[in-house]
This record gives sequence, structure tokens and C-alpha cells, in this order.
Amino acid sequence: MKIGVNTFGLGRYLHKDAEKVWSGLYDAGVRSIEPCVAFRPTSWAARVWTKGQFDGVFPKKNAAAVIRMLRSRGFEVFSFQLQNVPFTMGELQKTIPFMQENGIEYCVYSFMDGSVDKIRSMEETIRDAVSLFQAHGKELLIHNHDMEWRRDNGTSVMHWLLENIPELRFELDLGWTKYAGVDPVFLLKEYPDRFPLLHIKEITKGAEAWTKKPFCTAPGEGILPLVDILSAAKDMPLTERAFIIDQDDSVSGDIVGDIARGIRNINQLLR
Repeated sequence: MKIGVNTFGLGRYLHKDAEKVWSGLYDAGVRSIEPCVAFRPTSWAARVWTKGQFDGVFPKKNAAAVIRMLRSRGFEVFSFQLQNVPFTMGELQKTIPFMQENGIEYCVYSFMDGSVDKIRSMEETIRDAVSLFQAHGKELLIHNHDMEWRRDNGTSVMHWLLENIPELRFELDLGWTKYAGVDPVFLLKEYPDRFPLLHIKEITKGAEAWTKKPFCTAPGEGILPLVDILSAAKDMPLTERAFIIDQDDSVSGDIVGDIARGIRNINQLLR
């Protein structure tokens, strides 16, 4: 299994010593990187800089150079998270040339919204967006946080999307799913064809997310039932590059060390 890493939580570490971060990740066994790319960088940059994460979200004008650099280091780059863009056809169309020029397969989008009525009102746009990407040989994936699993109108945003737009697939964030009180193992078994990419966000037991305090820890050492997740994944039509570690921060203060330890934990469980 090839393990990937999303860049969002790496920002403060990249800002201090990018060379140490990239070499440390590769030495730890990371073989793919999923960059976060801001297509509207001005307002986003100001916001994430206050959290120390600016260097983990790359403005579109710099992203191609970052992708080339990562590939020169031996990392695959086959997906990216689209940041700070409204979910409209006009905005989503702008990502297609970027993906074509940089050899990107998946564009990952987060609604960051728990309103079922709002998402239901977007149904036609979501279907059109899925078709748009497919027409160009690409795929749009939706990434969840915990709010998309919150109960609303007798269901949740994620349940509604899974049941009503079958052509839509997801980059399932396992940690946010578990944190929201939803069983990720059940989902993997119930919808094996809907999750081509899986984010491993390991949240510390008893931690509260959405605070200024760090809440992530090494995969295999938090709330995730990782043994059962890896077992369920064996029965899914996944490629060997499906797992992407997504640490927003690190309780230990050493995110690269946590990722390295997490990869060892995953490999030990696989054995």
C-alpha cells in the first residue's frame, strides 16, 4: 500500500523547514502528496496565515511549480483539494485546464455545510459538475467534515448525497466521520464503490475539534478503528494509493514524526 499525505496541516512545519518536511515524509514511507490549492488566494491566504498554515495551501499561480517539485522528489500527485471556491459551474470549469496541464486525476471539494436543504437545492449543479469532470476524463470527489454527518431534516448531507446522487463519489474522511458518531466501517461495507480515496485523520481520544488546541495524533493511536477499517478496505475496489493521511495539526508538536509512526502502525496492522 502506498500512503499519501494531504498538505493542509503541514503549513507551519513547511514554513519553518520545508526541506526537512519533504525529506522526512519520503523517508517515512510517504509516496504521494495531495496539495491544497487556493484558486482565490487573496482572502484565503490571510485567513490561513493566522493559523500558521499558509504554506500548506498553495495559491494556484504557485501550484504547478509545487507539483513539479514534489514529483522530482519521488512523490505521486494525482489529486488536489480545491480551496476557497464557491460550488458553481463557472468556478469548477476553471479547474479542468489546471488538472489537464498538471496530470491530476481527482479534484476534491468540501461543502463545509450541514444543511440538507441547501445541498438539495444544489442537486442539479452537483450532477452537472460530475458530468463535466467525467467528460474530460477527470473526477470530482466530495470530502466530508463532521458537519456533513450531523442530523438535519431526518438525514444528513452525506447520507442524502449517498442516497440521491449515485454517480457522485467521495474522498471519505474517516476521522471526521468517526468524530461525528458515524461508523466508517459500516460505510465502507455498505458503499464499497463510492469511496475511491480515504483520508486517515486520526483524532485524539477525548479531544475537541474546531478549537485552537491541536487534536490530531498518529494514525492508529486515536479514535479510529483502524484494524476494522483496513480489513474492510481489502474487500473494496481500491487502488494501492487510496489512503491519504490528513493531519490538521499534531498534539505532539511533531506532525512528521506522527505521520511516520502512523505509517509504521498501518504497516504493522496490515501484516
